[in-house]
Amino acid sequence: MEIIINQLQKNELFKGLSAEKIENVINKIKYSIKRYSKNEIIANEDDVCTTLSLVLDGSVEIQRLYSNGKYIVLKRLSTGDVFGEALVFSKAKTYPATVMSLSESSIFFIDKEDVLKLCSTEEKILENFISLLSDKVFILNSKIKSISFKSIRQRVINFILDEVREQKNKNIILKNTKEEIAASLGIPRPSLSRELIYLRDNGYINFSRRSISVIDIESLEEELFN
Repeated sequence: MEIIINQLQKNELFKGLSAEKIENVINKIKYSIKRYSKNEIIANEDDVCTTLSLVLDGSVEIQRLYSNGKYIVLKRLSTGDVFGEALVFSKAKTYPATVMSLSESSIFFIDKEDVLKLCSTEEKILENFISLLSDKVFILNSKIKSISFKSIRQRVINFILDEVREQKNKNIILKNTKEEIAASLGIPRPSLSRELIYLRDNGYINFSRRSISVIDIESLEEELFN
């Protein structure tokens, strides 16, 4: 139990709660913990979502799969992250994408009724849950903005500018591989490389395997709307 409590302390839902408080509240609800192997499916697209899911350890990926075998990475999750927060109380109730375990992982599942119980008995958990939903809306708005840009170049530039704003630095660290970034933008991996080379050769950026440095942000913003 002590290990579980320590893992939950790192989770967004229980942020700001002491180990004693967490143990007290989870003892009042029903929950389950399941261990997944690498590449094991946690939830398939169109499965009914009845639980809030907390990643205790390992890494998880949310993917949109296509019949031709290709996929788009919607989000990558790790220890402390949550998924299902926007679905468990939704009228739709079904997963819009596939949830896959990228490594051995442990997931802590809380039923809908017990999520309500947690939120009604502990104000901090309610605050954290609302924060999770607010973050989800913000991320969805960002993705909608990206989709609104039709050209590959616009999507790549928009991604770079968003990261500059988020990291508050013109020298941005790439949290994912270029293959994962390309998939999240809905573009082929070679196209991402080609656009980065174009932006570098035109003096807008420099880049390495894990970072991008913006040299001329004003010209980059102009290029976005050309």
